[in-house]
Amino acid sequence: MSSPETIDVLNRVLVILRRSFAQYMRFAKPYIPLGRENVSETLEEIVAGQDALAERVSRTVFEAGGLPDAGKFPIEFTDTHDLAIDYLIAEAIDCQKQDIADLGQCVDALRLAPAAQSLAYEALGMAKGHLESLEELRADPAASTIVRNGAAAYDND
Repeated sequence: MSSPETIDVLNRVLVILRRSFAQYMRFAKPYIPLGRENVSETLEEIVAGQDALAERVSRTVFEAGGLPDAGKFPIEFTDTHDLAIDYLIAEAIDCQKQDIADLGQCVDALRLAPAAQSLAYEALGMAKGHLESLEELRADPAASTIVRNGAAAYDND
């Protein structure tokens, strides 16, 4: 694979890392009700891991003679403002699954550039771990995320 092709694929990895739904939620700052603080902690851990790897990918692109391009957030993400955190977690899971598929394609595309492929493979492994973390955040269907007067409120209350 030629260097420009490698740079293009690494920039795609960079977009996936820097413009993930978790990254968007970091900037959108969704409301997280009492009792769901673990959502904030998990999202912070996910974006910290993505940021660290994105720095390495950016450095690799630059050292290969390219310009790192993290792209823009998908416009569809703006439709998620003011939605319940449980819905946002489900959306994050769906987006993460798509990111995993896209990263798998990047790994395949970099088969002739082993060092770059290693970075993409690391991003893929991290994305799979993040998916597990997001799935653990899924609310128990019997639980409530609404609090009334300090107590959980259920649909039949």
